[in-house]
Amino acid sequence: MKFVAISDTHGCHRQLDLPSGDVLLHSGDVCNQGNVEQIEDFLNWFGDLDYKHKIFLRGNHDIDLKTRQSLINFEIPNRVTQLDHSGIEIEGVPIWGIGHPLRWSLKNWNTIPMDTQILMTHLPPYSILDRPPLSPSTGDKDLLKKVKMVNPKVHLFGHIHASYGKKKIGETMFLNASAYKASKKRIINEAFVFEI
Repeated sequence: MKFVAISDTHGCHRQLDLPSGDVLLHSGDVCNQGNVEQIEDFLNWFGDLDYKHKIFLRGNHDIDLKTRQSLINFEIPNRVTQLDHSGIEIEGVPIWGIGHPLRWSLKNWNTIPMDTQILMTHLPPYSILDRPPLSPSTGDKDLLKKVKMVNPKVHLFGHIHASYGKKKIGETMFLNASAYKASKKRIINEAFVFEI
């Protein structure tokens, strides 16, 4: 089964040139901060794409900063799944997703099942593809501990655009699939493709 992985499109999703595949994964930040029109357009676009399964989760830009509520309150199109401390199994492959927490006090990595093969989070794990320019690691240390315990085949995330890339550690392929570059206000990075 062929997976296509993206993240952090920030309203520029229509600029993407996506390869074919069976499952499309998006790891959050579908819009620029609070842009409800971009979310609606994203869901229409995402729903129309020619993939058997399409899965996404909420990023920090997909949250109303005043109310701390998710802005993704639209009806989700058919054949599209939003994950939030939840999972889906596709042809025997367990996928688990955790969107950006609405409040930091709600951050909880303990819901990740031990049989997860593909883990989707918006935040990166500590010290892995998580460094903004001229800054130290900004990833989550508790997430890193949990990922080491679960040992998924793939951990997909975004959030730190400057750390786009992939890195294999042990049995896990880590993918920071951030597509958007803020200074250029457009998509600059390609989707990742992998098979399981």
